Amino acid sequence: MKVSLNDIVIQPTHPIHKYEPVKNLVNKINSSQKKPVLLKEDNHFVLYSGEKLLRMAKNNNKSKIECTIKESIFDIEATNLSEIYFSGLKSPTTIAKEFIEFRKSRKISQQELSRRTGITPGTIHHYESLIKKLDPKLLSYLDEGKLTFKEARSIADLEDFDLQNEIAKPFIEGKISSVYVEKIIKNVKKNPKTSLDKIIKNVVNGIEVSTSKEKFVSEISVIESNLSIEEKILNFSIELESISEQEIPEYRRLRVISSLKILDSKIKSSLNHMNTSFLEKSKIYNK
Repeated sequence: MKVSLNDIVIQPTHPIHKYEPVKNLVNKINSSQKKPVLLKEDNHFVLYSGEKLLRMAKNNNKSKIECTIKESIFDIEATNLSEIYFSGLKSPTTIAKEFIEFRKSRKISQQELSRRTGITPGTIHHYESLIKKLDPKLLSYLDEGKLTFKEARSIADLEDFDLQNEIAKPFIEGKISSVYVEKIIKNVKKNPKTSLDKIIKNVVNGIEVSTSKEKFVSEISVIESNLSIEEKILNFSIELESISEQEIPEYRRLRVISSLKILDSKIKSSLNHMNTSFLEKSKIYNK
């Protein structure tokens, strides 16, 4: 339903009344944000979510905006947290900490927080991961707008803080566009012995970084083909143990569990086959 901007007022406990939009987040576009949500009251409408969309409509001199009209709002705290994120009312680091605190205090998952706020599970995971994985110095650059969220999120995939800072430097100084960050990180992981300067130059110039990966994979395949079935099973069990050491995003958790259940079924089937075969052979030998 399209509603006249003149008929919309922002609800009194909305965080926009308490916080100013962060300067470097004013023009941030959130593709996952839905239409503004309003409640009908007397001769006007009260806005509970979508403040930034309303603000943008006013800045673009629009007279009406497409909205969703509801009869009530049951989760005002989650709605306000959502508005803080979508309206860019706090720094990324602060928002990440509030995601974590909100979930801990209510004992809910990232998936549930996503359902209650309308923020995608992947976004919540990336924000929370930054607090745990990114050098605090780089977090401050992110809050200041010297690093984009995309750059910070990608750089946080590397565990070494010194390497994080080395890679972040040309982005902070504005020497490299953020469009290259994911490919640079990917190549750094694939080619740990190659100098960062060479990787950056090759990525920016569109040249593939030379790698011995294919040869390495080929050598691994030959080695694996010579392993006994017992050795292959033991090697795979070591891979499974590593799951406990990894941080698996909650939005991927169900898929991992499903895969493990399938694996469990295959293992039971194999054990049953081995036991059955053994019993059948035992009967033949006894005869």
